[in-house]
Amino acid sequence: MNFKLSKKELLNSLQKINRVIPARSTLPILSCVLFEIKKKTLFLRATDLEQTILIKIDITSSSEGKLAIPVKTLLEITQEIPDENLSISINPENKVEIKTDFGNYSIMGKTANEFPEMPSVENPVIIKMEKNELNEIIQDTLYATSRDEMKISLQGVCINVDGKQITSVATDGFRLVKRVSKTKEENTYNGQVIIPTKFLTILQSHLTDNNLKLILCSNHIQIDNGNTTLVSRIIREKYPDYESIIPSDNDKIAVINKNDLLSAVKRVSIFSNRTTRQIALTFENNKAIITTEDPENITSGHEEIICEYKEESITIGFNANYLKEMLNHQSTEEVFIKLKSSLGAGMIIPKDDKSEKEILSLLMPIRI
Repeated sequence: MNFKLSKKELLNSLQKINRVIPARSTLPILSCVLFEIKKKTLFLRATDLEQTILIKIDITSSSEGKLAIPVKTLLEITQEIPDENLSISINPENKVEIKTDFGNYSIMGKTANEFPEMPSVENPVIIKMEKNELNEIIQDTLYATSRDEMKISLQGVCINVDGKQITSVATDGFRLVKRVSKTKEENTYNGQVIIPTKFLTILQSHLTDNNLKLILCSNHIQIDNGNTTLVSRIIREKYPDYESIIPSDNDKIAVINKNDLLSAVKRVSIFSNRTTRQIALTFENNKAIITTEDPENITSGHEEIICEYKEESITIGFNANYLKEMLNHQSTEEVFIKLKSSLGAGMIIPKDDKSEKEILSLLMPIRI
């Protein structure tokens, strides 16, 4: 098997593929990328058994065949080769030869028979969405998904489709983000799907086509994007009833500048306990008081900023890291902070958001 292609095309493809390669695996073949040539097209495929990526490249070749090649070594040498065309040949003993004008390099490949098959998407349904819409869903919600391997259903974004309306939800049990928006086209599919965090993270760097079709079946979701196809298992767990968690009676409302509060929280939290990261917010008489104290290290912090608040005084504790991240993802300069009591979840909602989306962020308190 012999073929030629540009270093730039190969490098761009390997960099995308490398994001799917598992950091560690009991199956050595998963550290490889499958090279397959059919009709002067090179297909590069990698998988971690949950996510799969397939990239097509037009090449110059008079032969067909396939071989699995270790990604790490191939990516490292491709990065160091100057921009030029590469000649790659593979002999019957699975030895890969890379030839350039100034040097030759060899890698041992592995038989393609060991490589997992491409997942099949059977009886698919289509979810229509624009690239910008999917990008914004990822940016607005992904940070709130869980990293806890015991909470399988929370390790992804739950997307509910109802005609033109798409509701996207992410939670890790301590915070929750709910985003509601509308697509330009009506969807015939109505239902719920949990898309894994890793797949959505990979998608962010692959979206180029403006109008996307998310191809959904009972076990997988697939996106065809130009010369790239991405497939992922969906999470087949029941998602929590998030509507029952969102309070409807938070009647103590503060209007505050997001950046002022974020800056104050950043400074004060430096003096918080390294384990709990607990800070306290007190709202009273048109001001917000941000405090923390760590008796163990004998440190404390205290700041006051102006806000609009005319209700009775209330104090609530939050994890500073969660609060900072949530404030960073607010789309407007001013936000509403809605509270009920020091033991109830706090809500953050953008003020005067002129976009066509609605976002609600929920943060569980820490007992002070």
